[in-house]
Amino acid sequence: MPTSWTDRDQELARLTAWVAAQPDYAVSVVAVHGPVGVGKTSFAERLIHSLASRYPGGHFYADLGGTESPARVNDVLGRLLRAVQPGPLPAGGDELASWWRSATAARPPVCLLLDGVTHADQLRVLAPGGSGHLVVVTSRLPMPELAAQGAALLPLGPFDHTAALSYLARCLGDERLRQEPDAARRLIDLTAGLPGALALSITQLTRHRSRPLSAAVRALDASRSRSATTSPAPHLPGAIVSAALDAEYANLPRPAARVYRKAALLPVDTIDAHLAAAITERTPDEAAADLADLAAAGMLIRDADHPVRGAVYRFSSPALSHAREHAAREETDGAETEARVRAADWYLATTTAAERLLTPSHRRLDRTYVYNPDHVVEFADRRAALTWLDAQSANLMATIRAAHAADRYEAVWQLVHAMWPWWRAARVYGLWIEAHRYGLEAARLYNDAVAEQEMRNTLGVGLRGTRAFDEAISCFTEVLAGARARGDARGEAQALHELGATHYEAGRPEDAVGYLEQARTLRERREDRRGVALTDILLGQVQLGRGDSAAAIEVLTAARAALVEVADPHDAARALAWLGRAHATAGHHEQAEQAGRQAYEEFVETGARQWTARSLEMLGQSAAAAGREEDAVAFYTRALEQYSVISAVDAERLRRRLEGAR
Repeated sequence: MPTSWTDRDQELARLTAWVAAQPDYAVSVVAVHGPVGVGKTSFAERLIHSLASRYPGGHFYADLGGTESPARVNDVLGRLLRAVQPGPLPAGGDELASWWRSATAARPPVCLLLDGVTHADQLRVLAPGGSGHLVVVTSRLPMPELAAQGAALLPLGPFDHTAALSYLARCLGDERLRQEPDAARRLIDLTAGLPGALALSITQLTRHRSRPLSAAVRALDASRSRSATTSPAPHLPGAIVSAALDAEYANLPRPAARVYRKAALLPVDTIDAHLAAAITERTPDEAAADLADLAAAGMLIRDADHPVRGAVYRFSSPALSHAREHAAREETDGAETEARVRAADWYLATTTAAERLLTPSHRRLDRTYVYNPDHVVEFADRRAALTWLDAQSANLMATIRAAHAADRYEAVWQLVHAMWPWWRAARVYGLWIEAHRYGLEAARLYNDAVAEQEMRNTLGVGLRGTRAFDEAISCFTEVLAGARARGDARGEAQALHELGATHYEAGRPEDAVGYLEQARTLRERREDRRGVALTDILLGQVQLGRGDSAAAIEVLTAARAALVEVADPHDAARALAWLGRAHATAGHHEQAEQAGRQAYEEFVETGARQWTARSLEMLGQSAAAAGREEDAVAFYTRALEQYSVISAVDAERLRRRLEGAR
């Protein structure tokens, strides 16, 4: 879409005045509709920019994908919620929508752009709660049902001749148009005044300053002539924009054209150089140049660069349709399957590299590849690995869904298994549970008992996170039975540990003890020092709950020492934090503060944001137990600052604690 603003000033002024006139209690909705290439998104962005100061609660963008690549509304809700309310998310769509409405109701007025909406129901789900917000919707077709709800509907048409000429002059310069006035008029006729089609020709002429305007016109004229023989409606906007894309496509270097076609066959939202290299068997540097060529030609949109992925690109809706048409004509049979398998193999290899860096103790399972992937991303450190997983989470989920639809069982469960560090860190439970149900089915159909056990086990962990304790217990009970039937002592111990943890979190600590003690015995027998220590952390918490601080101190001290020895800094810090609480309960206030402060410093060093906040909260509890109320409030306040950016639920809980402490 063009960045140079031309025309539309009357529409902009009218809508700006309309928004200003809406009552404070209302959520204002503006629905902009029009054909492909007419500039709906550019107009919506311009409108939002002009009203930016009215919406201090933030500006949010969601791409609904239109008809070419429709997004799942629950996925969109999840991404929006993560932008405004950090921390774990619920699993159900209704609950996600409720959380979104509650989160936005608690904020100052926000502005939300929903791009590529296909029906009004999407807006009803995604509309923010509260009052004073603005929602701007773009769609190809009008949605008259929104008018009955008080929305302002704006049909957007192509530029008239004067506006189109003004746009060309702004982008190419008056002198260039004066030299070839007939060519300028013909260009406007061929593009029907559609800003998207004009922009593609402008891009070509800007890249090649010495190229006459008439040359671009001849290329576009030839493309329109070909379109007239192949398109059933060559005069419609979609065909006109497609013809303009054809003119650009004809000038692409062959490698860039191949990336364009292959990338359109993938189920992902965005693409970068490493992924493009994986599907075209080029190097990342070569693929980066191809992607840059496509963006310069207006065939791809370049988003903000990512610190690990580098330059990130996406298709516009018209370009995606166009690229898929060319892939259907020019690629060989099986090209889509090959591209998707190559992408999935590369994702699996890179996600596994992240998994093994971030969670080295996670049970290692086999990885199978159809195409042995080259150019796997090399992560500089743990933070880079988790940042990459987070940025790629939507693409990974799309790849899992596509592999599931294609019955590629081994790819499904292996990708789900490799994503363990992200499931644990992000706690987006809706995606967690959906992916693990796919993974469990795939492992069963693949006839891999150990993989099935792992999928069922981590499905149970996700269910526990949503407080679906009974279903989680059912999962762990099945894992336990399977592990015992196979003689898998490691799996049996893990299932017993998870059963104990689930009963503990469900408020049944006495039921938890039996499972935890069985898990501990098995882990001792296997000489699994780390496993024993992890179970001891939970047993220490049970002892604290019973009021037996001496027993808690003993077991947590041993757990801390073991975890330090096996080089597990995160869990060693967890044991130390709980040891601090045990000392506080026993009245050992100096030791409690010393342990709590050291645990906090260790969490800061490992980058564990959730536990950094929690350790501050635990220091506050220990200070309160010592009668140091001012220190307790100071620790709680610092913890609240940390929670506010990672977990809205914990932040709200701590606010209530602070109110009680003051």
